[in-house]
Amino acid sequence: MEREKYTKLTDEQALLQRTAEGSREAFSILYTHYYTGLYRFVFFILKSPEDSEEIIQDIFLKIWVKRQTLPGIRSFGDYLFRMAKNRILDDSKRSRTHRRLNRQIAPDTEEGTDSPFDDLLFQQYHVAAQEAIRQLSDRRREIFLMNARDELTAREIAVLLNISLPAVKKQLHEARHFIKDYLVKNAGWLLFFIIGGILFLFQ
Repeated sequence: MEREKYTKLTDEQALLQRTAEGSREAFSILYTHYYTGLYRFVFFILKSPEDSEEIIQDIFLKIWVKRQTLPGIRSFGDYLFRMAKNRILDDSKRSRTHRRLNRQIAPDTEEGTDSPFDDLLFQQYHVAAQEAIRQLSDRRREIFLMNARDELTAREIAVLLNISLPAVKKQLHEARHFIKDYLVKNAGWLLFFIIGGILFLFQ
C-alpha cells in the first residue's frame, strides 16, 4: 500500500487557525476529512481495527490538546502521517523490544536446562552479534532492527520509511549476509561448544 495521497483542504490554514483558537467545528472538519486515509494507513500496518482506531483517536486527542501549535503546520496531512508512523514504531519497540532479535541470535533451549557454561557461551555469542549489528550503516541497521527487533515485514518497513520494497529487501539481504560472515569469522569457535544445536541467524 502506498502512502495515502491526502487532498489538502482549500481552507486548511484557516481551519487550523480556528482550531487553535478552540473551534470544535473546525477541528471536526479536519478530523472528518483526514480520518479515512489515516485509518487505511494505520490498519495496513497493524491489521487490527481496534488498535488502528485507538491510535487514530490518540493522535487527534494529542492534536486537540496541543492545538495552539497548529497554525505553524504547513501540511496537516503530512503531519498526521508522521505522527501515525512514529506512534506505530514507538508501540512496536515497547512491546517487542529484543524479543525476535534474541530468538534469531540465540538457540532454542528448554527452560531450566542451561548450565552456567552454556549461559556464558550464549552471552558471548549475543555480544558478537550485537557488535556485527553495530557495524552496519545507519540506514541498513535501522531497516534490519525494524525487521528483526520490531517484527515489521519488508513491505511495512517500505511504507513507514517511504522507500521502495526492493530497496528494503536489498538492505535486509546485505545486513543478514554481513552479520552471518561476521559471526563465522569472530564467533565461530563458540558453535563447537554449544550443546543441543543453535538456530543460526536467519537460516
